[in-house]
This record gives sequence, structure tokens and C-alpha cells, in this order.
Amino acid sequence: MKNNLERAKLMVSSTVFSWLLLCLFAVTTSVSVQPTCTFPAIYNFGDSNSDTGGISAAFEPIRDPYGQGFFHRPAGRDSDGRLTIDFIAERLGLPYLSAYLNSLGSNFRHGANFATGGSTIRRQNETIFQYGISPFSLDMQIAQFDQFKARSALLFTQSQLRLLVDL
Repeated sequence: MKNNLERAKLMVSSTVFSWLLLCLFAVTTSVSVQPTCTFPAIYNFGDSNSDTGGISAAFEPIRDPYGQGFFHRPAGRDSDGRLTIDFIAERLGLPYLSAYLNSLGSNFRHGANFATGGSTIRRQNETIFQYGISPFSLDMQIAQFDQFKARSALLFTQSQLRLLVDL
């Protein structure tokens, strides 16, 4: 009897909590005027939940049907459609992120995606061929980001110097 009472209390509190979350969601999403985004770019780190083509560019391309549902072609993702990072980019009015490892045809003006499927927080001793674990752990993704920033700064400085020489 006591067990049933505790279970009932838990169900009521869970229902009340869910209802409060639903109300909070309704209030925050019903606001008609949303502030505009002032972020010029997004830089993403992660695993297959947000990999927009990194692991496909680094190793064997991911084939059909992945990408057919939304992109109508192979998109280098372990998903048939958009990822959470795509919805964030859409909401902020930015284009979808190009994978950092997929430089062909990519545009990094609005950010880059360093995420790769199978990534971990810490470096692992296994390989992608043995256990499916990506060699691009978080520390490697951060190193790639640092390299990206340094290279971008260098290219920007070189373009500014060319402009001064042309004057």
C-alpha cells in the first residue's frame, strides 16, 4: 500500500513537472518578435549527432540512402536528414555548416564544423577500423580549430597587405 502511494505521488509530481515544462515551452515559443541573431558564425565540435560530413571526408564517403530524405543526394552524414546543428543554423539565419575536413566546395565564412562521427571526449587507443571510434577526439577538434583560426588570420592579413600594395 505504501509503495503504491509513493508511486502515485511520483506520477503526480512527474505530470506536474511535465505540464510546467510544456507551459514554459509554449510561452517562450509563442513570443512573436524574436531578436535577430548577431552571431556571424558558428563553430561546432562533437560526434555523429552533429557531423555534417567530416568522417565521410576523412575516410570512405557515406553512401545512399543517407542524405536522400532532405538533401536528395548523399550528404556525407550518418543521417537521412538535418541534424540539430542544422536547425540551430536555420534559426540563426546562417547557412548549414561545412565540415572542416571537407574543404572542397566548402564555404567557411559563417563557421565550420569540426565534429566527426565516432568521436570521443578523450583520445582512445582503438582505431575507427577496429571499433568505429574516430581519431578526431575533442582535443584533436580543438587543435584543428586553432589551426583554422591561425590560417584564417594569416589569409586575412595577406589579403589586407595586397590591398595596401594595390593602392
